[in-house]
Amino acid sequence: MVKNIMLGTRLRRLRNDRGLSQVKLADQLGISASYLNLIEHNRRTLTVPLLLRLSQILEVDPQVFSPQQENILSAQVVETLHDPMFADLHLSDVDIGALVADTPQLCQAVQKAYGAYRKAHDDLQMVSERLAQDPVISNAGYRLRMLLTSILSFSEILHDTDDLSDNERQDFSKIVMNETENLSEAVTDMLGLITGDGLMNVAGGLSPTEAVTDFMQANNNHFLELEEAATELRQQAGLDGRAPYLRLAGFLQERHGVRVETAGPEQHETAATVYDEENRLLIISRALPQPSVNFHLALFAGKLSYGPQLERLVNVPELPNEAARKRGIAALANYFAGACLMPYADMLSAAEETRYDIGQLRQHFSVTFEQVCHRLTTLRNPSASGIPLHLIRVDVAGNISKRFSASGLRIPKYGSACPRWVVHHAFMTPGRICTQMDRMSDGSRYFNVARTVSKPVLNYRQPQSHYAVSIGCEINDARRMIYSDGLDLDHAKTPVLVGVACRLCDRLDCAQRAAPPPPQAIASQTRRGRNISPGIGES
Repeated sequence: MVKNIMLGTRLRRLRNDRGLSQVKLADQLGISASYLNLIEHNRRTLTVPLLLRLSQILEVDPQVFSPQQENILSAQVVETLHDPMFADLHLSDVDIGALVADTPQLCQAVQKAYGAYRKAHDDLQMVSERLAQDPVISNAGYRLRMLLTSILSFSEILHDTDDLSDNERQDFSKIVMNETENLSEAVTDMLGLITGDGLMNVAGGLSPTEAVTDFMQANNNHFLELEEAATELRQQAGLDGRAPYLRLAGFLQERHGVRVETAGPEQHETAATVYDEENRLLIISRALPQPSVNFHLALFAGKLSYGPQLERLVNVPELPNEAARKRGIAALANYFAGACLMPYADMLSAAEETRYDIGQLRQHFSVTFEQVCHRLTTLRNPSASGIPLHLIRVDVAGNISKRFSASGLRIPKYGSACPRWVVHHAFMTPGRICTQMDRMSDGSRYFNVARTVSKPVLNYRQPQSHYAVSIGCEINDARRMIYSDGLDLDHAKTPVLVGVACRLCDRLDCAQRAAPPPPQAIASQTRRGRNISPGIGES
């Protein structure tokens, strides 16, 4: 079935553009006018046979009813308009879907404005925390008060004392002038401490990381040009054989004159790889496992061999400044490395053959768990695609550091995801695969797989970073994944009731709620009694 909260609006507009009444179109489709009315109001889904019949009657491509980018934009607008500052608008998801379908440019403008507001809000919180806790700023404040007191005191002496000699008056005047200069310097220093780089870039709207995430999502996480480039480099480096490390190191030496060496922690305190451009030497830490070493070599080979292509790909309006474009090049270089070590056709074939068994895919391509998950989300070539997957990575504090959705799952752009998501629960069983079936508040269902991953440390003084990575799909695709074996995917009570994020979820009976629900949900609640132990958002 085709599921799209803007489908009904688009269908209604197409029907009106062709001068068809609901009765006439329903008759041609062989359904009742009332059923068509429910479809146009997004209260019924559209079956594939009905979709194909509609596309013939209206003479449109079937894909017009399932544009992924509009779904993503709609989800983002829903998240934005559920902010408490918009509580008095009382817009439903259907209203927002119609707004996105009719005026996508306006919705994009709203998103940019809200992104700038959120960034300014976060920067203001950062400033408040620094003012309250940072001893450097506290000392700077003390210095300001002392200088102001000194200036005020000597100014009062000059103003109130009439019998000062010329030399005394000149000395006091010099003191006031010197203290004024010191005050000016102190103010400048303090403003630098408070503002930092963040507030200077508020006008830029999205942070570089968010801009790159949106850029990858807008391209459906698939870049045909990079797939072709990776295939070309594989052929040139002879990567179809064994020993990818030796072949990639040989390629860098022969093609670019770059030697590869390994080194211990004395040369790698914070960076896993160091490139000495003057001596054309790439030094890789011995702390990295072999799959990570291979990945770094493929990434570096891609940057050296296809630098101009990477720069051209990031020269787009979605990446408006140098910081965003630099981060975009890093993201595309990582994409290239995955495509180089896990060629598209081989990866798709192996994924389908093993039923997306990440363990077997890791062994087959000699890569890590996270690398496999990333690569699976890039199998989006329309002529030969894999399961539409979503991916999310969080740290132990719940911060989302990576997100992509081809499955339709809404991943929050601002704040943390629902605490019931399996990606959080994975931290309780480190290194083990966790599975979960979810039912969202809109009735949609998803199947998820999650596991923790840990980044290698370069020396014992460096704290280790731990993350949880989750991939998943819409429930109808779950049987294509081996992890769904033995699960009752059709049982109504099996899925875990989850939301997108607490402030977007209207489930009032959730014991894990960490933020108040949307005002609309509170206003519409009907209870016969009163909870004598209220939770967050209740009083």
